[in-house]
Amino acid sequence: MRTERHQPDYVLFIAVLMLTGIGVVTVYSASMVYDIHQGLAPDHFAIRQLAAAILGLAAMGGCTFIPYHFWYKHAAKIMLAALLLLVAVMVPGIGHKSLGATRWIGTASVHVQPSEIALMALVIYLAYLLTRKLPILRDLRRTFRPAMIMVAVTILLVFAEPDMGTALCIFLTAMILMFAAGVPGKPLGFTMGAAVAVGFLGARMAEYRSSRLVAFFHPFQHPKSSGYQLIQGLTAIANGGLTGRGFASSISATGYLPESYTDFIFAVFTEEWGWLGDLGLLAIFAVVIWRGFHIARYARDRFGSLLAIGLTSSIIVQTLINLGAVTWLLPVTGIPLPFISYGGTDLVMNLAAMGILMSVSRETELELPEEDTLADIISVEDIRATRQDAAGTSRRSSGRAPVARLPRARTSPFRKREEVGRDRGTPLKHADRPISLSWRASREAAATKRRDERSRKPGGPFRRDKR
Repeated sequence: MRTERHQPDYVLFIAVLMLTGIGVVTVYSASMVYDIHQGLAPDHFAIRQLAAAILGLAAMGGCTFIPYHFWYKHAAKIMLAALLLLVAVMVPGIGHKSLGATRWIGTASVHVQPSEIALMALVIYLAYLLTRKLPILRDLRRTFRPAMIMVAVTILLVFAEPDMGTALCIFLTAMILMFAAGVPGKPLGFTMGAAVAVGFLGARMAEYRSSRLVAFFHPFQHPKSSGYQLIQGLTAIANGGLTGRGFASSISATGYLPESYTDFIFAVFTEEWGWLGDLGLLAIFAVVIWRGFHIARYARDRFGSLLAIGLTSSIIVQTLINLGAVTWLLPVTGIPLPFISYGGTDLVMNLAAMGILMSVSRETELELPEEDTLADIISVEDIRATRQDAAGTSRRSSGRAPVARLPRARTSPFRKREEVGRDRGTPLKHADRPISLSWRASREAAATKRRDERSRKPGGPFRRDKR
């Protein structure tokens, strides 16, 4: 099967461009009155969002034409750099504090948010780790434990900023990625249950988090305090009706709705464009998600597939949490709506993530593989038993006792089978070959198996008529 590089997924590219353009226009509409009240130009925040969009599109273009194997080779370094940035936020004089939280590095006018970088870095690292540990994936001590340690360290550093919303996004994205990779469901279930308990305790530890829980359960009992933002958001959504009030005609954005151009921008969008506009916006998000999982399904190797799943899942998690908070389905967490809400680091990192996703799409298979090997895990015991049998046969024939061991480099999806065979010094037999991590190898193995089955049947291609 041919897997040469081809054109990227232009459907995904167009959908991302549409979301980015809608975001810049909506930020302008939602922040115009606020800018005037602050003595700024009416397009102050819109210009900053446009600058971030241009930078993000440049990053997306660069990531599109960087082979995604680059991220496999440097995953550990990228993760380490992200953790160092999270630590640097806590250093006085480096971290920028705003609204009681220290989440940024830089000045008040120009700053970056390391937690957004850490989210994408963790996706790359988990995709790398779960690819490299495929043969021992069910050995929880050597796979699930190191993965969860890295996830826990990242979440603790983000939670200490404090930023519970981003920590929740990191945790849910990691759980989805590990589930897709084939990690057993029991440890994932226990981890989810423990996370719910820890999250509830964390929410009760701070007064502002407790007030958000109270506002979620009883918003109309606190209309002028903790429930004010949610009530104003719901009012804006109701005022939008079917077709909306029109561009720049939102009443809630004139000072009634706090954070109207960031976390609650969806309420302003609904008031201006109505529920029909919401359907169009959600349809574009659905296209992005569909193309992301389509790329994951057709990816040529395990790392590319997991990378596509992780990046797509991060967009899904952020979108669902933001929309759930605005529509009263979830407590308010402060998570921006991807590509739409104001925020330079979030927009740049999401566009860069889409660039990596399109880089994977440039090397996808041209046909759907017949066997789904993404979560097909071969136990270590089966491998060792098979190799011990092969070693016993070799010992009986040669009189020597070769050592049956797992090759060190066989878990890399980017090495050729011939190179692995040279490292081991033995021919690659069917019973003793390294585990392949590519779609192409799975299809070739399936085709070989079918030919063998047909040849063994009566009247097969190798049967000769006796005359």
